[in-house]
Amino acid sequence: MIISGFMAKARATATLWRIPPESSLGLLLIAGLRLTIATYSFTLFIKSALLSSVDLLEIGNYEDIRRLIDNALKAGVEKNLGHDYMDEIEARYQEEARNTIETPWNEINQLLSGGLGTGDLGLLVGNPGGGKSWALVALGGHAVKLGYTVLHYTLELSDMYVGQRYDAFFTEIPVNEIKIHKSTVKEELGNMRGKLYIKQYPAGKANVNTILAHVDKCRGQGIEPDLIVLDYADLLYTRNGKEKRDKLDDIYTSLRGLATELKIPIWTASQSNRSAARDNIIQGDQIAESYSKIMISDFAISLSRKTEDKENGTGRFHIMKNRYGADGLTFNALMDTSTGKIDFTNRINNEENT
Repeated sequence: MIISGFMAKARATATLWRIPPESSLGLLLIAGLRLTIATYSFTLFIKSALLSSVDLLEIGNYEDIRRLIDNALKAGVEKNLGHDYMDEIEARYQEEARNTIETPWNEINQLLSGGLGTGDLGLLVGNPGGGKSWALVALGGHAVKLGYTVLHYTLELSDMYVGQRYDAFFTEIPVNEIKIHKSTVKEELGNMRGKLYIKQYPAGKANVNTILAHVDKCRGQGIEPDLIVLDYADLLYTRNGKEKRDKLDDIYTSLRGLATELKIPIWTASQSNRSAARDNIIQGDQIAESYSKIMISDFAISLSRKTEDKENGTGRFHIMKNRYGADGLTFNALMDTSTGKIDFTNRINNEENT
């Protein structure tokens, strides 16, 4: 509203003084207008960041305060107005194809047109103790094998134990035996193409800004992440919203925004509700607390494992949502939760397995 006022005032001044816009005086007037708008916008960004920092100051979260101020300073000098649709026709068609990172499963890669892509949020839904964290290790470990740099954030398990799970995944030695095979682990990691960094935060003590601040710290040390694995988003905190459902909506919206800002894919996981424990296939309406988690995600897949599945090393993956292709498909899988080895076997008829 105020910026529109600046524009109107400038136009009125130019008309009153009969100043041609292409003249030196006209160009000077335009330059002054732009400076006024930029200064006003910069002030708004800084003011918003300072107000948002009050709560963080009370709990001593100085890292997030620094991040907010840094973002405000960057936003204040932002020059990019977006893609100029009329003038950048050639640029539209010179843009590179969507960059993706493959999953360990060909069936999923085909449905995703190559894998989870730049700025995408992938969601894995399952019952407690059903193997979600192992599936996230498989996703992160496969990317490391391909030569990518992965940041794995754990809010549930310790960083050292998550590291041992990755050791088990890379060597195919059961995690409960991995400690006596350190030489094998060292040999296997010596041939690894990618990099892996595991960061632990206490549940409920980190938010999306905490993750962003850590990514910035990694980049400052020359570590450029290609993929983020977060185990898991529901354990982040936010002060926005009173109800748990609203808080989760805010967390997932912010996490999707983080993927867009960083221009890298993010995989995370979430719990299903109690009713899902009785079913062979976990459907979208059986996600815990908020269906918006699926709506916000670009790709959502569920993992169903009943008691007999855990005994037999089996499970079922169901495509709940896919922004890039077909969904509603279900696949049988073999799953070893001592090494994180997961193999899709065949597609099944959903009507026969509800």
